[in-house]
Amino acid sequence: MRIDVMTDIETLGTNSDSTIIQISAIAFNINTGEYISEFNKIADIALNKTNNITGGTLIWWLNTNKELLTELLNEGEGSSEELLQSFNEWLLELSLDGEIHLWGNGILFDNKMIQHQLESIGLRYPIHYKNDRDVRTIVDLASAKLGITEKELKDRYIDDSLVHHNAFDDVKYQINLVVGCYNELIKLNKR
Repeated sequence: MRIDVMTDIETLGTNSDSTIIQISAIAFNINTGEYISEFNKIADIALNKTNNITGGTLIWWLNTNKELLTELLNEGEGSSEELLQSFNEWLLELSLDGEIHLWGNGILFDNKMIQHQLESIGLRYPIHYKNDRDVRTIVDLASAKLGITEKELKDRYIDDSLVHHNAFDDVKYQINLVVGCYNELIKLNKR
C-alpha cells in the first residue's frame, strides 16, 4: 500500500547540517487529503551539543516572524538529535503498513536535510530513493496544465487560519495544494 507523507522542517540555516528546530509531517490520502497520522515536534536546541546556524537564516527569521521563532525556541522538548530519532521511529512505524512516499517543498531541502542528518547520527533514511516527492514539481505541472501561474494556483489553496513558517501549518497547506494539483492532473477534480 502507498503511504504519502508531507513533511516540512524549520531550521536555523540552509546547509545540510544546519540545526533543525521543528519537524512536522502528516501521512495523508493523496486522493482525498484525509489525514492518517500526524507528527509535530520542536527541538530544545539548548540540549544540542552543537548548533549550526547561518547568519542569513537568523536575520531572515527575525525579519519574517520573530514571534514564531521565539515560540519555537522556547517550546522544544529534547535535542535536535532526539527529534530526528523520534521522526525516524514514526516513519518506520508507518512503513509497516506500506511504502512511504515522502513529500517536501523542495526535496533538495527538507528531504535531503532529513536524510543527511539521520545518516549523520547513524540511522538509515527510511525512504526508498524513488519515493522522494517534490511539491514544487507537481505545482509546476498542474499550473502548466491549467494555464495559470504557479502563484495563481497556490493562491487557490491559501488558508488564512494557518501560520506561515510554522512547519505543521505549512504541511497542512502543502497537502491541500498537492491533493488539488494531483486531482487536476489525473482529472478527478471536476471544477
